[in-house]
Amino acid sequence: MPGPLPKPPEERQRRNARDLGAVTAPPGEPPQPPDGLCRPAAEGWSAYWGDVVAGALRPSDASLVDRWVRNLDRYHQTLALADAEPVVTGSTGQPKPNGLYALAYQIEASIRADEQQLGIGPLNRLRLGLKLAEVQTSLSDITADDAEAGGDDDPLAFLAGGP
Repeated sequence: MPGPLPKPPEERQRRNARDLGAVTAPPGEPPQPPDGLCRPAAEGWSAYWGDVVAGALRPSDASLVDRWVRNLDRYHQTLALADAEPVVTGSTGQPKPNGLYALAYQIEASIRADEQQLGIGPLNRLRLGLKLAEVQTSLSDITADDAEAGGDDDPLAFLAGGP
């Protein structure tokens, strides 16, 4: 015999609920990036603040965003140094990969962890349970737009090149 029906979503009190609700882009101008960032890190900063996912950020999360962008800067600068001399001479004269690559990939691990928390990347946004308000379009909105445009009810007519 089945159990009771589940409560409506607004009455649930589960601790493991992932739905953060609709998130909108933060209002106003994005904050200035930290000084001295390389171009890719500065572009990452601008892209993050221009994305609607930044709307989920709270003031207490500021240090997380700062750490993410500074590590992004360190990663790009370290990788550029390693790429300038990818093979170096080891202690016994043998060629070996530049040790800066190992450091760059350690920094990359920290960046990935920060990106998971910040919701950067499609899978990370899904894991956070964000509903991005800018891309939500209900079926009624689509139907209303189609009716205003005098659209045909038959989708096959459109695909066949009809009116």
